[in-house]
Amino acid sequence: MDNGQSAIDERVILQKNWKLQDASPQGMMLNTRSAELCGEDVSEILSYLPEIEGLDVVELGAGIGRFTRYLAQRARHVLAVDFVEKFIEKNKEANGSFENIDYIVDDVMNVQIPPTSAGFVFTNWLFMYFNDTAARRLLERIITWLPDNGHIFLRESCIHGSGDISLNNSTTYYRHPNDYETLFLSVTEPTDDKQAVYGFKVIATRPVETYRKVMKNGNQITWLLQKVRRDVDTP
Repeated sequence: MDNGQSAIDERVILQKNWKLQDASPQGMMLNTRSAELCGEDVSEILSYLPEIEGLDVVELGAGIGRFTRYLAQRARHVLAVDFVEKFIEKNKEANGSFENIDYIVDDVMNVQIPPTSAGFVFTNWLFMYFNDTAARRLLERIITWLPDNGHIFLRESCIHGSGDISLNNSTTYYRHPNDYETLFLSVTEPTDDKQAVYGFKVIATRPVETYRKVMKNGNQITWLLQKVRRDVDTP
């Protein structure tokens, strides 16, 4: 079986298992201590974001909207994407008063975003559900969505999981942080003039202190990446 077909099969199983989870913070965080974690976790993650005022934001894996409302309070527009319909319905229910949020029920690998139209891309616990080939493919798509100097934020469980609730037999990739950074730096996009490429630059990386404090888990890692131009050496 090739990596592409394997990734598709993994996504089908993953979607089936996520559909079994409650549309609640505990279901999203896969943690029975979500009541202790959720508020502080959200506040901490939001504090790590760049300025997004006036930007069009794409939120991949939006779930029930733990972050959607706060993104919408700052951004010009938010597109919230998730492949579980009941999660998006819960998100709509929670954030229906916002007129600047649109919702899509689909796998993030299928979403079509016009080039350079997303000022900021937000993800939280997303790439850990993709094998290396699929993760690189998604990043290759995202870099085309961003304008010059646009940002993407990621938060992933590294080394081991973050909670005590299982997704049954779903495959999860608990990479080492260094493996993520290698992945980020491997992604490029040619410029229109072919004289340079765009790539990701790591602007900041840090552990989530909420999990370090409450769960004694220092392997919840965040990254802020920026799309930057890199000149290509010519002979």
